[in-house]
Amino acid sequence: MTQNTEQYVIVDLRAEWARRPFLSFWRPNFAGYAYPLSWAGDYAKATVIEKGDYLTGRRYSAATGKDTGKWERFAVLRSVAEAIATAPPPGQVDGNAGPVVINNKQNRDHLIANRLRLLPTERIRKAWTIRVARWHEGDSCIGYGPTASKVRAEVRKELDDVSFADITVRRCKEKDISLTAPDEVALSLTPKERDVLLHAHGSTCGDVMKAGFRDYYYTDQTNPVLCSLVEKGLMRKSDREAPWGEGEVYFFTTDAGKHCANSLTPEYNP
Repeated sequence: MTQNTEQYVIVDLRAEWARRPFLSFWRPNFAGYAYPLSWAGDYAKATVIEKGDYLTGRRYSAATGKDTGKWERFAVLRSVAEAIATAPPPGQVDGNAGPVVINNKQNRDHLIANRLRLLPTERIRKAWTIRVARWHEGDSCIGYGPTASKVRAEVRKELDDVSFADITVRRCKEKDISLTAPDEVALSLTPKERDVLLHAHGSTCGDVMKAGFRDYYYTDQTNPVLCSLVEKGLMRKSDREAPWGEGEVYFFTTDAGKHCANSLTPEYNP
């Protein structure tokens, strides 16, 4: 067995292979599949991350209309797979090549639990259809919130002359808003850098739906937090000082900064 513990193998658990005796792994260069780990390709972590849902994905779920079912393909460290591998019974693999991983629930669960977890690429701002008893028949509006109860509570707060029983809230998935998830750059920001970037983007104005209505921050040109964001390519400093403040300038968010700020903007109002 190889001792390379920094390489990953790609596990393939597609439904049509559920009754096969051994688990399947991707061969090198994304070309074909094999039972023996000795025939499986080694994939670097950076490659798995770069390929995204090509190498990491779930099965399609009819209930959600999205790929939210069981894990179908993912990467695990080769050493993890080899730890539960065994020699194949004679005659079941060409040349009795091995080792192989027996296809059973215990092994599948073990590999899934130890899979390489990628950063999410998308967040969902959930939409809800709101109806109030006193409104005309058929009238409704769309609201956003993590749960129906929280949306109802917000409506009750705004309409203090209605009861909870008067408010009906139902999921409206077609109105959901997809939001970018934070990447490694966003997650590496300090709390102060994050707060400044979100303020410059208008994400902290009280209504997250308005995030992006502004793109600047006005302060001293030597401000260490803003200068750090400039070094990271998330903001740029104006070439000219503001005429009404000595040593003060506008810092503007770059396209990368706007993308980063969007990924850090909360899904819902505080």
